Amino acid sequence: MKKILKKIYRKTQSLFKRIRIFFKDIGNKLKYGPAAPVYMELIWVDPGEITTALGKSEVLEATGMHRNRASGVVVDWKSVAEPYPLEDEFRIRYCHMHWVEGKSWEELGVFQHMQQTRKYGNWPLSKIKARFEMLDRAYQETKKLGRLKTRKEMDPGNFREKDGILVHIDDRGKPVFGGNGFHRLSISKALQLEKIPACVGMVDKGAMDHLKKYRQKPNSFN
Repeated sequence: MKKILKKIYRKTQSLFKRIRIFFKDIGNKLKYGPAAPVYMELIWVDPGEITTALGKSEVLEATGMHRNRASGVVVDWKSVAEPYPLEDEFRIRYCHMHWVEGKSWEELGVFQHMQQTRKYGNWPLSKIKARFEMLDRAYQETKKLGRLKTRKEMDPGNFREKDGILVHIDDRGKPVFGGNGFHRLSISKALQLEKIPACVGMVDKGAMDHLKKYRQKPNSFN
């Protein structure tokens, strides 16, 4: 009986969540027009154009939301902190040095660095190494395929592009990395992919016209 009740509860919660998303999407369209973004929308971005990034604190300050919940939120970019250079991120640098320059994870001190972080600090070294072996497999699989898979391709039950590479669109219509999907972005840059699937983050209120470009699905994905 408890299992049945839990299942009903989960389905009910999921339904309510979808209803909230529906009204959020409709609200965006009514306020900003039919070109307005929707929550967790799939967009297509040239990874070579992503040269700056915003962290969780900057998104929280601008929207009052966690960066993932701020997907599809329309903002006045003047209220957003200045993005910082993407190359300032250690994860971006060590991925470039590994996959482009050919240096080993050990040589780069990546495992030692991970052991000092809050997220991986309690992991045994063997688990951390397995994590980076998985990233190397993802790199080789992407290289063989010639593109990054969408979240739907990876998991048919996934909602839109949830948990995809988070990308904001600034007041010039330029993509800004949102801090989710570091390694997938690094793989796409190392392989010099032309377009990658991404999850829309914040969008400047004056950048609606630019979304048309980001919604164009590349021929290689058809």
